[in-house]
Amino acid sequence: MTAESLWVVGYHAVLALLESGRPVDQLWVQRDRRDARVRAVIDTARRLGIRFDVVPRARLDGIAGGVAHNGCAARSAPVAFTALAAVVRPAGAPARLLLLDAVDDPHNLGAVLRTAAAFALDGVVIAGPAAPPLGGAVAKAAAGLLGRVPLVRERVAADALAELREAGYWAFAADAAGTPIDAVRGAARWVLCIGAEERGLRAKTRSQVDELVAVPMAPGVESLNLSVSAGILLWELSRPSR
Repeated sequence: MTAESLWVVGYHAVLALLESGRPVDQLWVQRDRRDARVRAVIDTARRLGIRFDVVPRARLDGIAGGVAHNGCAARSAPVAFTALAAVVRPAGAPARLLLLDAVDDPHNLGAVLRTAAAFALDGVVIAGPAAPPLGGAVAKAAAGLLGRVPLVRERVAADALAELREAGYWAFAADAAGTPIDAVRGAARWVLCIGAEERGLRAKTRSQVDELVAVPMAPGVESLNLSVSAGILLWELSRPSR
């Protein structure tokens, strides 16, 4: 993880980080901004005893890397990854996991992590040869919920799925040719696998999937955004009635 990945930018992400209790070693606010959002960040920092620096916009632009920073940025310790075994629930216990196979778009990754937090999943497995740094656009899209759900980093999605299936998880995977999710029988222990938006699931990953599922859509609509599809599928799989 690079130094830049420690920075969180944007009003909601920064405010949530300040309120989270995680250590903040740097907080910047833009020098020439006096709007309500910047004032709220400053007031929160003062209330929590967090030191802040007033800096030119150019310094925030350099940290943000093109992401809208809303006049504020904060740097904290990186989100720690945990081992796959640490998010596996005991045998026989209900269990819910999400596995992302080579999802490299930071906005999609952040949005999906926010959804995973909303559903209180046991963990998210980020698999593939590369992944976006967990800061910047990822943290902004996660709206301050980065780190709320345990994160696991695995290079090979198929190997992680094989281990989870051995532990009694039923492996669902999102695919346009899959069974409509509202017709799928639920499982007490499951992992939902989602591939990259353009490439979908890799062949090796697909070999470890038990069942393909899809979001039913009206004729003429080919697909949904990755994070939207993930939210619908997770909601359906998490419903108590299943």
